[in-house]
Amino acid sequence: MKPFRQLSLSLLALTLGMAPALAVEIKSASVGAPSKAHLCIKLGGKGQDPTITIKHAAKAGDTIRVKMYDVLSNGRTFQHKTKTIKSDASGTTVMTANFLPPCNTTGGKANSSYRFDVMSSGSKTKTVRWFNFNSKTRTISR
Repeated sequence: MKPFRQLSLSLLALTLGMAPALAVEIKSASVGAPSKAHLCIKLGGKGQDPTITIKHAAKAGDTIRVKMYDVLSNGRTFQHKTKTIKSDASGTTVMTANFLPPCNTTGGKANSSYRFDVMSSGSKTKTVRWFNFNSKTRTISR
């Protein structure tokens, strides 16, 4: 398409209120400090939900997807669900979601690295490592 024609179509769409929406860009993501309370009941925890803070371009209403997963030391990966939230106009969206709680009961056969992938259609995926879990000693480390 010729540049002038593209500009004309863009102006027409803008005039008609049909301008293409640009998806929110994720700038960073962080997750609150882990504690024993976040672990599953089998490990003596309460299954407390993690809190993820997402910094993004100041735009409301875009879909942000957050996936929690466990990378095990034996090479396997265990999915803890994917949740969605709408971006907040302030540029900071806080999510406290009902993911499957960390629950590595392998007793030393495999250790865990719990992570989150934060993504939107307008951004590259941001991966945040939450914590490592030693299944033999049942200890959390960052």
